[in-house]
Amino acid sequence: ELMIVIAILMILAAILVPNFMKARARGQLTACKSNLKNIATALEMYASDNKGRYPDRLDKLVEGNYLKTLPTCPSAGAMTYTNYQVTTSPDQFSFACCGRNHSKALGPEAVNLPAFSAEQGLIEF
Repeated sequence: ELMIVIAILMILAAILVPNFMKARARGQLTACKSNLKNIATALEMYASDNKGRYPDRLDKLVEGNYLKTLPTCPSAGAMTYTNYQVTTSPDQFSFACCGRNHSKALGPEAVNLPAFSAEQGLIEF
């Protein structure tokens, strides 16, 4: 009897663990997208206070008290929003979560996603 119970528990674990892992990856992706939107909002506030110009680097958002700290990607556990690009004619910006941090939720071909640009907004996949 004990062996049957253990076998049933092993089968249930084999079924449930991958589902929990995928749910966790989707949750981390959602949190990362929220980080992107928060950074974009801070960039817009910065531009509103600076004649429509975006900062040349994201650190200025913290220096100017638009953000308390630069957020970290929950999947990577580090600040991965390092590919920030800004143009001045016209004034636009773009940045992304760098790397393959969300491959469990988006697929292995998802590189530097999710992303955000002033022109397109949130870019997922």
